Parts: sequence; C-alpha cells; structure tokens
Amino acid sequence: MNANQIECPDCGGHKALAPQTEVGQLLSCADCGARLEVLSLIPMQIGHAPQIEEDFGE
Repeated sequence: MNANQIECPDCGGHKALAPQTEVGQLLSCADCGARLEVLSLIPMQIGHAPQIEEDFGE
C-alpha cells in the first residue's frame, strides 16, 4: 500500500487519496460503500464517519 492510500476498516479495500485531502473530509469506500472520515494526515488515519441524525426541528 502506498503512503497516499487508505484501507477501509470494513472490507479492507484500498483507496488512493488526492493530495488536497483534508482532516475531517468525508469519503466513501468504492468497494463496500462505507462512509469514512479522515481523522489524521500524518500518520494517515481514517475511521467511520459520524451518523447523521434527524432532529425534526427540535
């Protein structure tokens, strides 16, 4: 795996990251569709993106 690639924590698929990738950016795994978030650039670290919850105007 190259330095600019991440591995999906769900399926193990690899995805190359663009040079302009930023912390907090949301990504999708092309293999399994998992929603991922960039947690750190050095070292490269990703995790599951937070779930979007409806507040129904509350």
